[in-house]
Amino acid sequence: MLMAQAGTPVVQEKEYTFTTPLEHGLSYKRVNADHPEFKFNLAHCWDFIERSVAEGNPDLVQTEDVVDRIINRQSDLWVSTDESGDIVGCFVIGAAPYPRSKGIYTEALAGKLNFMDFIPKVENFYKQFGYEFSEIIGRKGWERRLKPLGYNFSNITIYKRL
Repeated sequence: MLMAQAGTPVVQEKEYTFTTPLEHGLSYKRVNADHPEFKFNLAHCWDFIERSVAEGNPDLVQTEDVVDRIINRQSDLWVSTDESGDIVGCFVIGAAPYPRSKGIYTEALAGKLNFMDFIPKVENFYKQFGYEFSEIIGRKGWERRLKPLGYNFSNITIYKRL
């Protein structure tokens, strides 16, 4: 993931390594894992991550798994903040596990977010580091919601417990 790459600028004093301007009542910030407030911010995101993970398959991933990936710097934690700076939503971005193309995928996403505003900014952020695509796995309704941003249906996952 991005934080583990050589040459990625990380300033320990900065709480966020990337911040979008406050638009539509929200700002989107990439949390700096080297900042002393990192675990405090992560704790504030626990319920958001848990809500998102609950929509998925608990046989495959649980909240603790996503949090461990963040702590181990395998995934990036982003927060959505309101005008007062309070965290009102969180999302987790990981590296997509494909050998032929370098991309990102959304591991967890919940809270107050403006998709039309933050998704293009997050995509552009990762694009500058060479990521070639973005993947979001979600319910059928997400396809319709993300279509205006250029996202298209790719596949369906059929699952059976053995």
